[in-house]
Amino acid sequence: MAAAVLIVEDQTLIAWHLREIVEQAGLRVVDVARAPDEALDAARRERPDFALMDVRLAHDTSGIDAARLLYECFGVRCIFVSANIDVAMRKRVAGYRPLGFVGKPFLRAELLDALRHAEACISQEDGNGRSAGTD
Repeated sequence: MAAAVLIVEDQTLIAWHLREIVEQAGLRVVDVARAPDEALDAARRERPDFALMDVRLAHDTSGIDAARLLYECFGVRCIFVSANIDVAMRKRVAGYRPLGFVGKPFLRAELLDALRHAEACISQEDGNGRSAGTD
């Protein structure tokens, strides 16, 4: 079965573009959220395998906060898709075990590579976020 992906992006055109690429990769988009509370509601309902996460969301909310909550509450890891990726940001999210980083503007091939990598990572993990076959 195809991996289930939650898109967390407040810009409609970018969200549509992300959806198109995710579906082109053969994955299933479970929902598109514009803010952290919407992302949590979607994760509660849909139980995505992973999320595509923008760092700056609508109404000055934080994708980093949303990523933390998704990880802590549901074990959902993220690929961060943002124009705001730097060393400090990577350090802030390291504890949430990010699946990757894709800078905006992005190339379709970059995002497809990140999606394939994320799908491979989650398929090798058990329900506790540990690699299959490890203690």
